[in-house]
Amino acid sequence: MASNDWSKKTEELLTGAPGTQISFGDIRTSLGNTTASISARELYRVTDLDAPYDFSQGKYPTSTGQAHLPYVLDATENAGIPTSGAITPNDIRDVIKEYVIEQDANTQEENFNVTSLSSPSTPSVAVDWNSNLNKNISKYLKIKGRIISSTVGTPAVIANQASSNLNIYVNNAPPSYGVYSAGGAISQPGGHAISVSNPGAPAIRKVFVECEGPDARIYAGGGGGAPGSPGFDGAPGNTASTGTPGQPGSPAGKGSDGTPGSKGGDGQAGQSGSPGAAGGKGGDGSPGGDGSPGSPGQPGSSGQQRKTFRKRTQGQRRRSERNRRKRRKSYRGWPKPRRGPRQERSGYQSVQYFQQRSNGNRRKFCSGGQGGGGGAGGEGGGGGQGGAGGAGGQGGQGGAKGIGGGGGQGGQGGSGGGGGRGGDGGPAGYDGIGGVKGIGGGAAPGRGWNYKSGNIVGTPGTPGQPGTPGGGGGPGQPGQPGAPGQAGTPGTPGAAGTPGGGAGPHTAGQGGQGGTPGSGGEGGSPGGAGGAASCGAGTPGQPGQPGNRGGDGAPGSTGDAGQPGGAGQPGTPGGGGEPGQKGGTGPQGQPGQPGTPGNAGTSGQPGQPGEPGGPGGDWGIPGQPSTRQGGPGGAAGRAVQGDKYQVIPNSGDIRYIY
Repeated sequence: MASNDWSKKTEELLTGAPGTQISFGDIRTSLGNTTASISARELYRVTDLDAPYDFSQGKYPTSTGQAHLPYVLDATENAGIPTSGAITPNDIRDVIKEYVIEQDANTQEENFNVTSLSSPSTPSVAVDWNSNLNKNISKYLKIKGRIISSTVGTPAVIANQASSNLNIYVNNAPPSYGVYSAGGAISQPGGHAISVSNPGAPAIRKVFVECEGPDARIYAGGGGGAPGSPGFDGAPGNTASTGTPGQPGSPAGKGSDGTPGSKGGDGQAGQSGSPGAAGGKGGDGSPGGDGSPGSPGQPGSSGQQRKTFRKRTQGQRRRSERNRRKRRKSYRGWPKPRRGPRQERSGYQSVQYFQQRSNGNRRKFCSGGQGGGGGAGGEGGGGGQGGAGGAGGQGGQGGAKGIGGGGGQGGQGGSGGGGGRGGDGGPAGYDGIGGVKGIGGGAAPGRGWNYKSGNIVGTPGTPGQPGTPGGGGGPGQPGQPGAPGQAGTPGTPGAAGTPGGGAGPHTAGQGGQGGTPGSGGEGGSPGGAGGAASCGAGTPGQPGQPGNRGGDGAPGSTGDAGQPGGAGQPGTPGGGGEPGQKGGTGPQGQPGQPGTPGNAGTSGQPGQPGEPGGPGGDWGIPGQPSTRQGGPGGAAGRAVQGDKYQVIPNSGDIRYIY
């Protein structure tokens, strides 16, 4: 880290004293190919910055026909060599083929910039590029000691200025020499070893990174490991449950039936029959002689006739019309969607009702009919009255009394009570609580110059806690009492009594007495009817007067014997039987069975252990992620990072990405 830790190792060639002859052979030996010829045109200084990259395209002179790197490249030290025009071998003097700056062995730099040849700890060194950095001369910065970085944010070696044909060369060296970057913290990426950029240069103009051999080391930092995620809490027990309910009790039997009702009382005896009817009348005597005719009747009285009538007329008239017209308007000049059909409709309907009603009365007076003619003379007197009928026969005896009705049927016994409800199941036991989860293990940082020898294996997570045990269930509950029985039904009413017997025997009536003599004849029959009235309302004339009374008739004959007496009345029906007694109440049902005990809970599951922390990555290796949910590890740093560079490994120990 001292300014004199770097030295220039550039060799000048063809340095003979002025006037000393330089041959083409000397030039081939120093600058060219000793097995190939060389021409004067191959001695020009080539200033093209891309010549070291595209010489194989045959852009530059060659005497053998094989393209090769120009023998004289552009450098501050080669400025005296012509680029064109006359040239001789003597012009090729005090030239350089390459520009070399070398780090002393056993020295160390940190965050060294190879283009500015400085670092935070070494602001300047005792050498420089002599303005050759952006010329095409081959330039080598040879690392023989160690260049390191202690922070992931800054690479160990930096090249960030415009250059051409620059080569960062890592020599073979003892272990721990070379280029080393910083390792990443937990879940952080590792640092880059060499960072290259060539601002303003085309893509072909690359910076070369080259290893001398297998002991040349370029180590990027490893990524940090990811922290382990915590375990999961143990699951609680899940077998606790209530017992099953008991079976219901069996129902009780039927109650006792009621006793039948008693027999009804007998009916009363019937009444005696009524006496027989009297005998028939005797025959009439012969009629007496006719009487004289009667006088004519009076004229009938005048009458009055009335006639009433009613007349009704009813009618209805209806008229209906409808008129429809349909047309479309053209709407010239308007868009088609604004056109549309147009329809007009008109209609009317008229209804007319009428009704006529008339009432009237007519009255007509009529004269009475003429008086009837006088009646004919009276017929002879009637025959004598028949003899009185014989006495009625004796009434029959009353009927026998009715028999009482049978007793009613006893009521049915009530149904037995329902069985009691089964007891509830016992309460469930309690399940155990799951164990607490373990804590995730710690991750390790990535390997780097800032963590050269520490543990890069993550620590394990803590174990989970065991779950608590479950508890037993409670006993089942006893069954409920059975329900009471139902009441019995009432008895049915008794049957009605039978009616009494029919009437007893009865006797016939005695014969009638002889008839009495006939009375005198009746008056004559009335005269004929008067004449009819002039209309229906007038009364007819009065009939004529009866004729005179006829003579007495002869005595009547003896009357018939009386009829037998009537039959006696039947006896009354017997009374209905008494209703049967109500059935007894059914017995109470059986109690329900007790419930089963509740099921015991199981113990909680133990908590899951925490996940081990992810290992940190070794040199140039990414950090490992956690296996569950702790997150990814940090990315590995790159051995060479940037753009426009080319790595020439030469079996060097490069870790790992470039």
